Amino acid sequence: MSSKAEGRKIVMKRRIIIFGGAVALYSVLMAVSWVVGTRQAERKTEALLSYAVSDMRISLDGVIDTLLEHLASVAVRHFGKPAAYPMSEVSAVAKAFDIDELCIVDRTGRILATNDPASRGVDMNAKDETRPFAALTNGVTQVVSQPFRRHAYSNSRRKYLGVPFPNGDGYIQIGLDEARMVRMISSQLSFLFDSCLQETVCYLCADLQTGTLVSMEFAGGKAPTLAEIGFDESKMPRRDGPLPDMGGGEADETFEQTLFGRRVFCRSFVFGGHLFIMSEPEDEFFGTRNIIVATMAILMVFVLGGFAFFMDRIFLDSDQLKAFYAAEAKSRAKDMEIAKTIQTSALPLPLPDSPYYRIYASMQAAKDVGGDFYDYFHLDATHVAFLVADVSGKGVTAAFYMMTAKAIIKEALLSARDPAVALTKANTELCANNNANMFITAWVGVLDLETGIVEFANAGHNQPVKIETRGDESGQADNRLSSISEKSGPVIAFMDGIVYEGRTVQLSQGDTLFLYTDGVTEALDSKNELFGEERLMDALKVAPSSEPHSMCMVVRAAVAAFSEGVPQADDITVLAVRYVAPPLMSVRSFSPTQAGIAAASAFLDECVGKLCRAKGGNPAGLQTSLSSLHIILDEVCSNIVKHSGASGFEIDVSSRNGKITMVFIDDGVPFDPLGHADPGIDIPIEERPIGGLGIMMVKKLASSVSYHRAHGRNLFVVELSC
Repeated sequence: MSSKAEGRKIVMKRRIIIFGGAVALYSVLMAVSWVVGTRQAERKTEALLSYAVSDMRISLDGVIDTLLEHLASVAVRHFGKPAAYPMSEVSAVAKAFDIDELCIVDRTGRILATNDPASRGVDMNAKDETRPFAALTNGVTQVVSQPFRRHAYSNSRRKYLGVPFPNGDGYIQIGLDEARMVRMISSQLSFLFDSCLQETVCYLCADLQTGTLVSMEFAGGKAPTLAEIGFDESKMPRRDGPLPDMGGGEADETFEQTLFGRRVFCRSFVFGGHLFIMSEPEDEFFGTRNIIVATMAILMVFVLGGFAFFMDRIFLDSDQLKAFYAAEAKSRAKDMEIAKTIQTSALPLPLPDSPYYRIYASMQAAKDVGGDFYDYFHLDATHVAFLVADVSGKGVTAAFYMMTAKAIIKEALLSARDPAVALTKANTELCANNNANMFITAWVGVLDLETGIVEFANAGHNQPVKIETRGDESGQADNRLSSISEKSGPVIAFMDGIVYEGRTVQLSQGDTLFLYTDGVTEALDSKNELFGEERLMDALKVAPSSEPHSMCMVVRAAVAAFSEGVPQADDITVLAVRYVAPPLMSVRSFSPTQAGIAAASAFLDECVGKLCRAKGGNPAGLQTSLSSLHIILDEVCSNIVKHSGASGFEIDVSSRNGKITMVFIDDGVPFDPLGHADPGIDIPIEERPIGGLGIMMVKKLASSVSYHRAHGRNLFVVELSC
């Protein structure tokens, strides 16, 4: 398929997506409009029903207050003035008025006469609930009404109302229980609902026991029940307690019913033994919603159609820009991937565990690859070189520059074994070809395992921290920190002709040297504050000093917590080296000849003699093991001389924990003597393959053997218990 046809296919797919998206968006908007319209109609219905409930309660309050005010006024005219009337007379009047409580109160608020013996002599002004009635003595207030509340001496709910005697000499307070109100309210409900609409079913009231409607008149004089007009009690909200009543908070939740053949929304409450129902027809509200949604549908057809055509035009015009930016992004991503690969591949593999020192380093690369790197390697059996460096710039250029610098420094250290000479040589070579105008900060050190002295040189790098620990191996002891603050030399590749100076720092057993790059101290938090050296020191104080790995992880965790939520702007590199103890070992190199093997045998006798003297005599175990050691040495050295092609070999002899360890090191071809099966000794000699017997004998004599290859050299380790 041609590129032009492929382009048309892509455009067609895009248009399908655009117009399909427009249709999907249209559907979503219509659904949203429907949902929003429905919710608005529901909220409007809720508001109208709430208003209807409030209006009905106000009307009921008005009817009840009118009734009680009339009865109280009649009582005032009957008694004429406040006095201590006999209880029998007051009780007779209360009974005649069909009320539960009648109190005659003087101007001071004291009850002079009542049909309730417990209330006689009570000071009405002494209680919060009765104190408002004192306003009736001011000569202005004509009535005080209170809502239903619990009676002080019974569990009944009672409503109180008071009217004054002439001239404010006192007042009469009457109380009516809700139970008695049930008998009295029926005669008032027909009057209350005379003006209510019937066909629209706005207000309904029914007897709570029988369900008979009392809110409207019907032909034939017989009122139907709620069930007969379509009311279904099962559709009312489920409640654990009684229905809401007049004095008990809000009305019930909104529910749906079918009344007089129309679907309606309802709310209800109970008062005076009657169920009051407020209803609103459903179609009055959702009809409006339907009109609005239909109008929106027509408008959205034009809006989304125009939007789809507009987007199609924009996509067509932006194709070239997309292609350009995609190519640029791909090129940059490829460069970053190459840079990351270079940076990662330059990092050294972990060194084998050593009883004399411990070292750990890590580098956390930023999103934009920088030029941090670290390295560590053995110069010989008793000297370990380590360094941390930071190349200016980012990307592939910085990565290649870092690789070049790392190789130059390592080569110079292996040849000269002097950090200052190594930095001087690196500066000379990098200045000779530095068209990118880059530079490097570096701190290079060499640890002498026999003395604990670190010889170092600094090229404009952050000052390391020395951690002195005088505690047990758990690392819980207090760490004493100090910066290696000797004057630093200039950065590498800044100016030709610079000669760097070497300095030394003494590490005692258990001391640690901590190196880092500026990605640690210059890490930023959300407030744009630097992590800084003070926070670094605080982290090192609490870090376990016995394990460089744990120390590095504590510092990295502290930086990560400080910079949480902020993108990492620079590489974060840390290295910690801990001096454990000087080795009890001897090291010597030999030529790959028979004379070299003989010299190695004499060297073994010399080493065993040293070990005997160190142990205060001539231990029988060492002398017994000497013959086995010679057999092992002769077999391994013979293999190196005859088969490895090495330019020489080295033997390290040491003693620790009752074992003698010999490490054979050569730069010959890679060969793992343990990677081959032992020859079968039960096979006749003439049928047996050549080779393998010597290594099998070494394995049987030794306590343990191991092999690995590092830095282009074979390392064969033999341990023998003595």
